Amino acid sequence: MDLMKKHQIKKKLFALAGILIPLYTLTFSYKGPYGDLILVTFSQIGARYGAIEQLILWGIMTSLYYFSFLSYLFAMSGKSSITLKALLSITCITLLVTVFLPYAPSMFKITSKFHNFLAYITAASVVALLLIFIIQLKPIDSKLFYKSLATYTLCLLIVLYFLLTYGVSSLFQIVLSAIMCILMFVLLLYIENSKKIDIYKNLYKDSHEDTINMDIF
Repeated sequence: MDLMKKHQIKKKLFALAGILIPLYTLTFSYKGPYGDLILVTFSQIGARYGAIEQLILWGIMTSLYYFSFLSYLFAMSGKSSITLKALLSITCITLLVTVFLPYAPSMFKITSKFHNFLAYITAASVVALLLIFIIQLKPIDSKLFYKSLATYTLCLLIVLYFLLTYGVSSLFQIVLSAIMCILMFVLLLYIENSKKIDIYKNLYKDSHEDTINMDIF
């Protein structure tokens, strides 16, 4: 199968997952008290309302989606630096660890504090990760950079609005999940349509390097 067909298949899979994950997020939030989207967070729903398995599943799906999609964006753009890979790993690992830690302050005070700490680390890492990635696009294609930065800023403002208006709640987490999926897919479209980036050349180079690394080890 040639790179163009592989790319189209992955593009469709990312789009499908980008729809299913926010839908699952919305469905999961209704496990809380009377389906209230503001009263509790995902962590509280998982710990207090018997939905820990669904919380863990959400964490696994989301972290795998972020890791695979962002790695693919890095490969498409030809910008896959150690900094980006490190931040991506931190984001996905902290998200996974967070959902496995119980959030029940009355029973597990230390664990709950660590849970909150990791949640903030995850959020800060993904925000920094996307910003650094977009900044690295400027030397390649300034038009692509400004479009990406404007879209990133708009998405960040929407997320901040819901955070400041409704606090850290299920509603905020649903919006964050949906906005992240939309942002990543829009970035894919921007990079794909850039006249200064040969995505197939970059994808071939990335897959070739992976093959060499596999042969070495």
